[in-house]
Amino acid sequence: MVIQRIQSVFLLIAVIFMVVFAFFPALSFEMADKTVLYGALETGRAGSMHIDPLLLTLTILISLLALIDIFLFKNLQRQMTVCFVDILIGIAMLVAICIQAFVVANRDGDGWVVNWQWYLILQVLSIIFLMLAHKAMSRDKKTLRDADRLR
Repeated sequence: MVIQRIQSVFLLIAVIFMVVFAFFPALSFEMADKTVLYGALETGRAGSMHIDPLLLTLTILISLLALIDIFLFKNLQRQMTVCFVDILIGIAMLVAICIQAFVVANRDGDGWVVNWQWYLILQVLSIIFLMLAHKAMSRDKKTLRDADRLR
């Protein structure tokens, strides 16, 4: 059994960042007098907001996997695999947001201006903390391997 250390803190911080990210828009599109927001729980014009199913699903999936990953400390290899999958999903979500920005900005030559919101940094920070957790797990695995070699 591996004693949990810093990776639990990193995973918990990543969960907190993703939960906060869900409540704020990642992008806003402006054209003349229209403003459209794009986020997990806030998508659309000011009068007709709705939930973006793809972004919300990915946000919930990343948060749940990171939360579950905290409790997988008894099986280090599985914990590392789940963390790696979580990192890949986070990167896929970031790519999906960028694709959405470029699709809307270049749609039919309407002249939409894309404003990147600072809340998008929360998603990037979440990926960084997931990577830090994975690195800490790798360090634990190396320590266990070295201890087994010495026995």
